[in-house]
Amino acid sequence: MWKSKKDKPKWIIVGEVVAPWGNRGEIKIIPHTDFPERFGQMEAVRLFAKNAQEPMGVFVLEGCRSHKDGILLKLKDVDTIDQAEKLRGLLIKVGHDELMPLPPGRFYIFQIIGLECQTVTGEKLGVVTDVLPTGANDVYVVEPYPGVTKLKEILIPAVPQVVKDIRPEEGLMIIELLDGMLD
Repeated sequence: MWKSKKDKPKWIIVGEVVAPWGNRGEIKIIPHTDFPERFGQMEAVRLFAKNAQEPMGVFVLEGCRSHKDGILLKLKDVDTIDQAEKLRGLLIKVGHDELMPLPPGRFYIFQIIGLECQTVTGEKLGVVTDVLPTGANDVYVVEPYPGVTKLKEILIPAVPQVVKDIRPEEGLMIIELLDGMLD
């Protein structure tokens, strides 16, 4: 559970530069967002090295277009293949105030990780440490508190029959235990 706002990530990844594109300095990015159209609305992008806490630069966005499984961006002052190649592997991140609003009942992964998982009867199970996309539904990985189970992690399917309530503002996820979940 987050103890304070300082524990929340400052920046959220929305894309990754995977390659230069063409000979005019465009870059191909793979979106890490359910809202790839956001790139067409952005005026600039912040680029980060893999584990950096602060951006290595802010680049004005001159162009954006979809291409197959990715998006092509043209950044101001990136005009050659060599300049674009130097950006390969960098991450595009946004601040919380730049996130696209989600419909009611939907949450960003960073809002789920760190929540305390409790049963509908109030039994404290542990803390959500990861979210696994499985295709059919996500699975929340919970690190159990000592004595809750012999399992190293509890896997919670993100389905309405199990996950009854998610309250990020309270740091809480309420679930209905199914038979065998703690075995």
